[in-house]
Amino acid sequence: MSNEYNKSPPPHTPLDGHLSERIIRILAKNGVHSVEAVKQAYPLRLLRMHGIGMLRFRKIEMAFFPDQYFEPDFAPPSIRFAQDSALNGKLPLVTVRTLARAGIKTPEQLREAYPHKLLKIHTIGARTLREIERVFFPGQRFPLKDKR
Repeated sequence: MSNEYNKSPPPHTPLDGHLSERIIRILAKNGVHSVEAVKQAYPLRLLRMHGIGMLRFRKIEMAFFPDQYFEPDFAPPSIRFAQDSALNGKLPLVTVRTLARAGIKTPEQLREAYPHKLLKIHTIGARTLREIERVFFPGQRFPLKDKR
């Protein structure tokens, strides 16, 4: 009689408690549901997964491979612009991307949104508003409420 019937299924150690819920969801979407599957996917398959960048990869590595540090041969491309935005190069990239997500891609749209619509954008605060003012509204300074 064959031993195939007597074989126990491969171990399936859950990822809970090892990684954040977000990383666990990303791994699950990519078909990785156990610690053993993470170890099989390390390193290249993990790096190729949608949603796993170097930061999340390092968190996985710290959780399951604490004595290893994989350095990929490739460097992720640096994105120096936000597509279709006339604000590229005039403001920090993170600000240009934030504005583009809010539908603000031209200096005219920026001027129309200043200051109230800009301040309604979740990640735009006093520092970002001051940078926008320095570049597009020289000499102007919208009074912000003191949070003290």
